[in-house]
Amino acid sequence: MTKIIAHRGANKLAPENTLSAFRKAVELKSDGLETDIHLTKDGELVICHNYDINNTSDGEGFVAQMTLDDLRKYDFGSYFSPEFAGEKIPTLDEFLEISRNLEIINIEIKVPHQKNDIVRKAIERVKAFNLEEQVLFSSFSVELMRESKEINPKIKTAALYDINSPLVPEISADPVAFCKKNNLDALHPIVILIDKDFIDRCHSGGIKVNYWTLNDKNALDTVREMGVDGIITDVPEFFVQG
Repeated sequence: MTKIIAHRGANKLAPENTLSAFRKAVELKSDGLETDIHLTKDGELVICHNYDINNTSDGEGFVAQMTLDDLRKYDFGSYFSPEFAGEKIPTLDEFLEISRNLEIINIEIKVPHQKNDIVRKAIERVKAFNLEEQVLFSSFSVELMRESKEINPKIKTAALYDINSPLVPEISADPVAFCKKNNLDALHPIVILIDKDFIDRCHSGGIKVNYWTLNDKNALDTVREMGVDGIITDVPEFFVQG
């Protein structure tokens, strides 16, 4: 059965990557949540898609250059709607608390501009919540995913990639070999890069395929017939209530 994974929460019903968006996705009975993490200046893990907060808050600046206290001063909800005024940037702990009973907890580790301890710290928090079986790390960096497996082999990992990724030729030629080389459990391609043959080849080697970002409700039956393991969607309400 194809799983429904809410991309940054139910981000058309609430501001993306906020506790409100995550709670709404859970209320909709999504199978999983997808989010993005960064490391702050003082070593805290927070939820934000962009490297800066300019577009999703009333503040400006880069997450990595601010402390958690700095970031908590800003409003991450009013830009979306007055209903969400006062929404704060979530921590990874807050996200894990909300998602702990879900089947899939997809955490994208954003590639830091400078090497840091984001992978190790994220694994520590996941372990503290006893969620090693449910969490799936993903990243545009296979190096970060290899690091995850080296630190804790229990953590499932996925390569995230789009049409412009230099990884596309190698993955397309032999996705199973690519995953074995990089110790990956799944692939997260952008929607236009897959077909049934690709999925079948992945499944033959025990590799799961979750793809992004599917927002067309009419495509769900086709996707299921192809055998996609999960869809990462901005509109879980279109799929879980269908």
